[in-house]
Amino acid sequence: MNIFHTSPTAIRMLRKADPEGPRHYNCRFKHMTTVGEPIEPEVWRWYYHVVGKGKAVIVDTWWQTETGGFLCTTIPAIDPMKPGSAGPAMPGIYAVILDEEGNEIPPGAGKAGNLVIRNPWPGITQGIWGDPERFIQTYYAKYNKDPNSKDWRDWPYFAGDAATLAADGYFRILGRVDDVINVAGHRLGTKELESAVLTVDEVAEAAVVPRADELKGRVPDVYVSLKPGYEPSEEIMQKVVKAVEEIIGKIARPKHVYIVPDLPKTRSGKIMRRVLASISNQADVGDVTTLANPEVVETIQEMVQEDGHA
Repeated sequence: MNIFHTSPTAIRMLRKADPEGPRHYNCRFKHMTTVGEPIEPEVWRWYYHVVGKGKAVIVDTWWQTETGGFLCTTIPAIDPMKPGSAGPAMPGIYAVILDEEGNEIPPGAGKAGNLVIRNPWPGITQGIWGDPERFIQTYYAKYNKDPNSKDWRDWPYFAGDAATLAADGYFRILGRVDDVINVAGHRLGTKELESAVLTVDEVAEAAVVPRADELKGRVPDVYVSLKPGYEPSEEIMQKVVKAVEEIIGKIARPKHVYIVPDLPKTRSGKIMRRVLASISNQADVGDVTTLANPEVVETIQEMVQEDGHA
């Protein structure tokens, strides 16, 4: 076996469970794919150096079920790899980053925006069964200026993902637009923040959620679990804050950093950020009995409540 195809969630779980474990196996991968969600640069580096032993080509990909195939990806032996970046648009795909008003954000601007595909392509979804209006509203209405137009140029595809575009033409996906935190007018992707947090050596997993704030509107709350052998400490919390401030900027400074025994996850290993956001904002977490670790929710709630009364 020399090809490994998996998700960032699985990679993060492996990294947390046994950071050095893959070095002890005689695996010789030549091609490793990461797909399904953005991968943080620090996790990418671990995947490359520890799992792939520095010899495998990593192909990060951005696509959706609706797109029928990859739209942004590096091509082995043609495009250089770049930790945390899906890569350039595929041949024939004209991808751009637009702001909320429809203005194009140029490459290298360092600003997050909405990932949009200007042109149609063969694999695109043709509609939603029985609900054509919903199809239009979901994917095309946002940047259409003339609903009566029959010209494809007037109907750019809105992917619903936030992203940045580097000067080299590589797209970095920041997560769903619903996951973008607007802090005093600055758009911060939760994946961007989590990537910064994961540069702290002691941190195994991280989740960033928005907390309502009277002054700034929204501010980030950070939840982290630690690698085996480390104990929670004020020093680690300060390292997390410092990493965010240095990599993202002081505007992204977390409101709180919580070191928790584990993050609430589905049985497939997905971190349930919705549950954490509810805890941060003192809202009902809903039914958590289907989680893989429902008991951790109450533990986290108690930690957050104690912090609020401190």
